[in-house]
Amino acid sequence: MIDEGKVRHIADLAKLNIEDDEMSKYQKQLTDILTEIDKILKVDIKNEDIMISPSDNRNVYSLDVIENHISKNDAFKNAKRVKGDYIVVPKVIE
Repeated sequence: MIDEGKVRHIADLAKLNIEDDEMSKYQKQLTDILTEIDKILKVDIKNEDIMISPSDNRNVYSLDVIENHISKNDAFKNAKRVKGDYIVVPKVIE
């Protein structure tokens, strides 16, 4: 089991305040976590292929092609107020 000093050190690094009555709970939880990590580290993966993703899917990219778009003038037709190249909207943040 992890000693109290190490738990306090980890708590200090994480900027956590651990009460004395909670210490045994955290000692057990950290010990359990490290036990599971040790199990993972002991697995022999030397003969295994590296897996980047559990799926064989690849990113599919397409070209950005401008298709059926409206002109700026058509877009401004429905705007209540236009100033230069911008649509003027009411201020919502103070």
